[in-house]
Amino acid sequence: MPLPRPIALTLFLITLALPASAAVRLTTSVNGAVVEVEWAASSFPIRYQADQRLLSALPGGAAMLDRAFGAWSSLDRTRLAFQSMGTGSGLVAGHNGLNTVTLSDDLFANQRAIAVTTNWDVQGKLTESDIQVDATLVNSSYNIEQALVHEVGHLLGLDHSPVLSAVMYPYVSRGNDPVSLDSDDRVAITAMYPEIDRTLLGGTLRGRVTGDGGGIFAAQVVAVNEAGVPVATGLTNRTGDFTLEGVPDGKYRIYAEPLDGPVDPRNLSPFWQQGNITSFRTQFHDGAVLEVTSGRVLGNLVVDASGTSDLNPRWVGVSASGSHDFRLTTTALTVQPGQTASIAVAGDGMTPGVATFEILSPGMRRVSPFRYAGNYVYADFQIAPDAPGGSAIILVKRGNEAAALTGALKIAESKGSGRGRIAGRG
Repeated sequence: MPLPRPIALTLFLITLALPASAAVRLTTSVNGAVVEVEWAASSFPIRYQADQRLLSALPGGAAMLDRAFGAWSSLDRTRLAFQSMGTGSGLVAGHNGLNTVTLSDDLFANQRAIAVTTNWDVQGKLTESDIQVDATLVNSSYNIEQALVHEVGHLLGLDHSPVLSAVMYPYVSRGNDPVSLDSDDRVAITAMYPEIDRTLLGGTLRGRVTGDGGGIFAAQVVAVNEAGVPVATGLTNRTGDFTLEGVPDGKYRIYAEPLDGPVDPRNLSPFWQQGNITSFRTQFHDGAVLEVTSGRVLGNLVVDASGTSDLNPRWVGVSASGSHDFRLTTTALTVQPGQTASIAVAGDGMTPGVATFEILSPGMRRVSPFRYAGNYVYADFQIAPDAPGGSAIILVKRGNEAAALTGALKIAESKGSGRGRIAGRG
């Protein structure tokens, strides 16, 4: 019978194209074909055991770990369920038939990672997952709970997300703000483990992203709703094809952007590392607004991303209105309804007097001229008191060129965060 194989830290020789799908999934090779890994329905509830050393080191211990698993299992319309098998003493990560959560003393020293998850599968069906947390995380300023929620996402078979506001983004924030799944996380995992017929979860968008050399491999495709929220994302396969499943009912536009930073293919698992990192311009589907309804498939959506560009925003900053005292970061920052804030975007190609940007949310309005300093541009924006909450997209423009930072801002739902690296599949 086939033997279980570790997939989180093992390189695979992959020869065929992966079927296009929503989100970014961990993959393995079965008989020469690339397949996405997942737990079989009979695996739920997934049982796990935590090492006592880890629980004693964590603030809140068992309660924090319960919240990390609960962030996923509490989602509606999924069959996700976990069962704690209590604590153990001297547990270590390794292929032994037991899903464990343990403390490690050398992850950061050896891998420059503060947490890592290793999965084993048999022909694409997950059989075991071990989460390790580096001891340095416990006494650091990073958001420990966010790191744990992120690792549980890997345990379930998700890869990293290029969406800055997603829990599956490769870097963890500083601070201890409450952790919640982003729309990208929720749509991805619901489509992966639906409790009901997939066609009842939402609509499906299918199409292709093409460039100068034909289909573009590992372009990110984003479905953005009328509130400017990047609701669902996915990567194109080797031939440039994409499928976004479980897109909630509503009106959408879609665009394609390159993985040219802050997340690039090196942040993903081996299959996606072969992706095309050509810095093409962010391009929208040239057609009518898409009306998505459950059970309906909208296909033949072609995004023409021909040409290249050196315009590449990588950092965002938020400061008080009228200020230019920014701490630029590569992660999502939160703004509050009713607030007026100075927002900066930095990166490559930010030509003074030429580069500008807009925020794709009807609840955010620019109220000052653009100003420039070094490689960044900034302006004051007013956030309406009733601005719709959720992630927001910054779209930088320079002449007829555009480049997006997807999920660079989060508008707080009511009154309304630096990051540290989480391992490649960690």
